[in-house]
Amino acid sequence: MMDNENAPQHDDLQKKQALEEHEVKEVVGFLKRYGKLIGTGILAATVTVIASKGCASYKASRLVKAEQALMSARTPQQLEEVVNQYGSTPSAPVALLNLAKTYFNIGETAQARVQYERFIKKYKKHDLRPVAELGLAYCTEADGDFNGAAAQFADFSGKHSGSYLHPMAVLSISRCMEQAGRIDEARIVLEDFLAENAGTAWAGPAEGALKQLNETAQQKK
Repeated sequence: MMDNENAPQHDDLQKKQALEEHEVKEVVGFLKRYGKLIGTGILAATVTVIASKGCASYKASRLVKAEQALMSARTPQQLEEVVNQYGSTPSAPVALLNLAKTYFNIGETAQARVQYERFIKKYKKHDLRPVAELGLAYCTEADGDFNGAAAQFADFSGKHSGSYLHPMAVLSISRCMEQAGRIDEARIVLEDFLAENAGTAWAGPAEGALKQLNETAQQKK
């Protein structure tokens, strides 16, 4: 059983996650607004292809309606409607990820996990699958299972070493190790990361994390 007193508050976890996301512009919006970053582009491209092939205008209209529904969805119920009503459109998987993140943001980790797992099962080869995998690791961390979360983030970083989400996963490994009391291991992760990413946009967050880690270790002596 996890020690709830040591479990991170959802607000704190979200702040850490948001800080990491905002350090690199190309990550901003992708996790925060999955579909709103890419949905319009996918829709425009899809509609163009449909039109060029002379497909029925109904199909193009349905894609437009799906995108509009996604853009206006604010509640879990509205996002669920997009998933169910427009399941064959590019908006549906984006809505499902937004649904999972919405549940996470309001502290319903169990429901967030269900939706991330639902995405992975339903969209096995989707380009956004890594986002769902990372979301599951954040859920584990939010539940206070820091060792389990560190293992999940490590597994992710190993499978997606070339992804722009990889740096976020590595920093998360260190954070979870620190929360689990594995200070020396967390330091090694950060030092190795800095050695490999010196001069990149991720060096700043890593240096900040290492400084905080060292201060925490010093206070515990």
